Amino acid sequence: MTDTPPDPPPLSAAPAFRAGLAAIVGRANTGKSSLINALIGEKVAVVSPVAQTTRRPVRAIHNEPGLQIVFLDTPGIRQATHALSSMLNRTARGLVTGSDVVLLLLDASLSPQEEDRGWMQKLAADASPIFALLNKTDLGCRRAAYEAAWAEVLENNRARDPGFTPPPLRWFEVSAATGAGLPELFAAVKDLMPAAEHPLFPVDMLTDDPGPFFIADVIRGQINVRLKAELPHAIAVAVDQIEETEERAKVSATIFVEKNSQRPIVIGQRAKMIRDIRHAAEKELAAIYGKPHKLELWVKVEPNWSRNYWMLKKFGYVGA
Repeated sequence: MTDTPPDPPPLSAAPAFRAGLAAIVGRANTGKSSLINALIGEKVAVVSPVAQTTRRPVRAIHNEPGLQIVFLDTPGIRQATHALSSMLNRTARGLVTGSDVVLLLLDASLSPQEEDRGWMQKLAADASPIFALLNKTDLGCRRAAYEAAWAEVLENNRARDPGFTPPPLRWFEVSAATGAGLPELFAAVKDLMPAAEHPLFPVDMLTDDPGPFFIADVIRGQINVRLKAELPHAIAVAVDQIEETEERAKVSATIFVEKNSQRPIVIGQRAKMIRDIRHAAEKELAAIYGKPHKLELWVKVEPNWSRNYWMLKKFGYVGA
């Protein structure tokens, strides 16, 4: 009588649920907010051609059956020329810890900058897997220059520590503007999400970004487009009140400047500037929320608000 062969070992079951965090980092104006909006398919982060529009960490949440990915949009690193930019730089660097994958966004149309190399140096010492995203490839791609910069960082680290082991890194060529390369990137991020007992956030949540902070960012984005050259880093916005119905919303907000001389610049001659800002922000908010938004804007002088912890907390820049 022939022995019956043993049953094959059971295949390991796929995790019932996976959830994790993907932090998007990089220097200012590489397109982090545009990328996160493109990946999610919704506008959850304010986009502006002006550097450092994002001052707060913004979490955008992708949900599908059995999976949740939390994309974290961080303030862009730039050369610290004042107290606010130094604080934002520290915030961005600190948010990387604990991520399941770090997406380092690089402007492929330009040569590597000092801040790009700084991020490479920091991430080389981190254990998280790195995806180096060469963005804006529709405008050009200097991949070889970035690969050389990464190789130089690794060589310097090995020279200091012969036992240095770099984290795993993969290169992706993408364009947040055209969508090129994003499906491949999304699939790779999904593959790195770990098993989880439950979602990190409710599965019907698109973002944990409080509405008043987002509205304030929209208003500030419109100010930046018009006045960044005149008032670099000098403006912050706080939403004071929101009255909302199913049909419309009324928002009262205060624009803060640091000097008396800056107030008339924001208001403009015969109040034209602040009217333009209000109309543009109302149009953008109506498109985002699908209903009219009526804004009341006030301008207030608050000396040294960028060094005041309680003011920074009011704007959502700390304690987020």
